[in-house]
Amino acid sequence: MLGPFLVAGLTVVSVIVATDTALAAQIKASYTMVYDRIRPDPQSGVKVTANFDVALNESGGVDEQIKRNAGKSNDRFDSKMKLGGGWRVTAPNQLQRTISQPQSVLVVTITTSGSSCTVHPKWTLKSGFNEFKFKRITDQSWAFFTQPQVTSSTCSIR
Repeated sequence: MLGPFLVAGLTVVSVIVATDTALAAQIKASYTMVYDRIRPDPQSGVKVTANFDVALNESGGVDEQIKRNAGKSNDRFDSKMKLGGGWRVTAPNQLQRTISQPQSVLVVTITTSGSSCTVHPKWTLKSGFNEFKFKRITDQSWAFFTQPQVTSSTCSIR
């Protein structure tokens, strides 16, 4: 008998339409957030869009590409991992990515329904901190921000 975790994992992968023999699913999720930079150089209404391209392979591998942009500036992060390492199945039809940041934790939850999906990012401060420390897209230096507020999001599955 298959355990509930394995059944949930198979459900997520099987719900998503297969595109070829090696790729079980390609998820494209995007969200735009707004926050205020506290320091250095205080600025209100900093707008950033994060794009996640997540390829789930039939072998259990996950290829992840994260692109962020703010105005004309952008950066990119690429990762390869096994399902359960960075991205994990947390419920039937639900994948979750946890990213530890210096003063906070970002949890990105993708919920699938047939061939569609939704994305929900959530930032939580670590104990003892009252501001968010993120790398600036313009020069990769550290800056401090208020709680991000999501203004829009999209998600699709291929």
